[in-house]
Amino acid sequence: MNYLTYIFRFLYRIRYWLILCPLLVALIVYVKLGSAPRKYSSTSTIYTGIVSGYDIESGQGQKQDWNIINNAVDNLINIITSQTTLKNVSMQLYAQDLSYGQPDRDNSYMTARSYRILENKTPQEVLDLVDRTDDSVTLANLWRYEQRDRENHVYGMFLWNHRHYSYDALRKIKVKRLGSSDMLEVSYTNDDPGIVYNTLLLLNQEFVRQYRDLRFGETNDVIAYFEKELARVNKELHDQEDSLTQYNVANHIIHYDEQTRHIAALTRDYELKLQDILLDYNSSRQQIETIEKKIEPLKTFRNNALFLQKLHEISDRHYQIAAAEAFQSDSLPKVQTPGRAQTHRLKFELDSLSRDLQQITADIALQQYTKEGLSTPSMISEWLNAVLLFEQSSAKLEVMKAQKEKLDRQYELFSPIGSTLNRKERNIQFLKENYLSILHALNSARLKQKSLQMSSATLKIINPPVLPLSPEPSKRKLMVVTAFLGTLFFILGFFILLELLDRTLRDKIRTERITGGRVLGAFPGAGTLRARRYTRTYQQAAARYLSNAVLNYFRPESPNVINVLSTEPGDGKSLITEQLAAHMRETGLAVRVVSWNRDFNPDSKEFLLAHRLGDFARDRSGDTPLADADVVLVEYPPLARCSVPKELLRSAALNLMVVRANRVWKDTDQTLFDKTVALSDETPVMLYLNKARREVVETFTGLLPPYSRLRKLGYRFYQFGFTSVDR
Repeated sequence: MNYLTYIFRFLYRIRYWLILCPLLVALIVYVKLGSAPRKYSSTSTIYTGIVSGYDIESGQGQKQDWNIINNAVDNLINIITSQTTLKNVSMQLYAQDLSYGQPDRDNSYMTARSYRILENKTPQEVLDLVDRTDDSVTLANLWRYEQRDRENHVYGMFLWNHRHYSYDALRKIKVKRLGSSDMLEVSYTNDDPGIVYNTLLLLNQEFVRQYRDLRFGETNDVIAYFEKELARVNKELHDQEDSLTQYNVANHIIHYDEQTRHIAALTRDYELKLQDILLDYNSSRQQIETIEKKIEPLKTFRNNALFLQKLHEISDRHYQIAAAEAFQSDSLPKVQTPGRAQTHRLKFELDSLSRDLQQITADIALQQYTKEGLSTPSMISEWLNAVLLFEQSSAKLEVMKAQKEKLDRQYELFSPIGSTLNRKERNIQFLKENYLSILHALNSARLKQKSLQMSSATLKIINPPVLPLSPEPSKRKLMVVTAFLGTLFFILGFFILLELLDRTLRDKIRTERITGGRVLGAFPGAGTLRARRYTRTYQQAAARYLSNAVLNYFRPESPNVINVLSTEPGDGKSLITEQLAAHMRETGLAVRVVSWNRDFNPDSKEFLLAHRLGDFARDRSGDTPLADADVVLVEYPPLARCSVPKELLRSAALNLMVVRANRVWKDTDQTLFDKTVALSDETPVMLYLNKARREVVETFTGLLPPYSRLRKLGYRFYQFGFTSVDR
């Protein structure tokens, strides 16, 4: 119950703070909000198509990977609220308002009041950039004028604290996703309806452009890279193919494999013909040698000039025919060509020369026979045929020798050509594969770009912003109540904290809680100007209560000694002693006052070693003798200066410790008080509050004057008399 009383009295004591301060703050908030401009709000709904949109790459809706979907939605929201997007919106809005705002009439762009404020704050050099007929021209002029300089008005407009065009104002645009759908809701609130409406309009246009630039920028760079690489590889491929063509032309290559197979076939035919020719050559030479051994005169034919001439001509014709018929395929069609006509002519000439040689040989060998009795003409004819065959074989051998050299040159030519062609064709094949790979990547990038174009095309403004005509409902009442309650709780918390930390004694409950002792009463201090006329009455009431309270501690024997103590000087012991003595004398008691200021020396040996009051206090004329006194009030020096012998403390009826209610209770005071309690043994040590407030004194004395109706009501509540009735 004591704590409940303490809490109630604590609140009653700070009642004016709890009432006046919150009311004052609430009044200030009410006035401020009353002069503040009203707020206007507008919203816009955007369909993104991120969740349920069509995907050109897969030909169906995107796979429901919620991490990717949420990431895409967050990216879109961040693009809308990014500083770059808001910067562009700010510049466009600023140019539009400067171009179309009017100082004397509200329009759909801004109010006249906002335009006048804007015009007054805009330098003349910026106003000169305004084109009143086309805001795009104004915007271009502002972009050219802007510089990264703290003195540049256009640059600072976005970074300063302007209520319409600054980043701090535009960042209040709210973007939220409607559940888990494809919809985004964009809302904005400001004090100008036209600016709110146009801000959202410009934002819807700007963020779509920013989104497309960012998304297409990724694929455009990739496509540009692949196109560049494709052109480079295509050029290299054409260069390699042209190089292969030039190489084939330079080396007379039509079809390398067929040509090499043809050379191999020629080599095979060459070997076969060479064997036949060598066989004819060797056999004819052997036959000539055999016949010449049998017929010695035949050797004379070789010395005949006409014979040798014809023989040489025949040898030349054989060489020419062999050279003309060398490696002619029998399967070729018998088409009459200049080469074939020449061959027929040579054969005809060869036949003619052969007949002539036979005739010459026959004439030379006429009427001659061999040793064995053979006919000379028949042997000569056989020898002549062998000679002709030998000459024919010799001519063919010469041709075959030349053909061998030609074949060798063909091998020398075609051997490095094969490896070179393989290397060139392998390089061309690699470039082809690289070209096809890059072409595939380019097509994939273009397909991705088309997909992004389709996804960007799904950004639709479902609900465009509307021009707000009425302001938002005011929160003035809520703000006033909030300010009142906030101030109330702040004041209450502050005083509670102060009450917990403060060690000023102040009243009975705090004194007993801080000191651990008991309070016997309270004596009033200097009151308010209104109550000072009742000071004497308050003191008498307090002295009367103290006198009655002290009587309860008197012993049967006389005199009853009351020790008046204090821990520090200035606590008011003398005043309280005089008031108590005066009231007791009025009741008829014989009172003797002994003060350390005039009756004894606290530094003397007699006082320090005293066991009773008579050891240091002497009777003086004019004062009641100690032996005849009913009550002796002994005022001792402050305990901080001089200690009181324990025998004096124990022999007294009551030790009264006077403390000031408006002074802090220090640790030294507590130490001295505890020491006094310990030395007093069974003699009670009571605390008495001096210079207390009237409410504290009324705790002991009851209601003090003035006795107005309001004070009586307050005192009744102060004493928890909520339902009491006066008689």
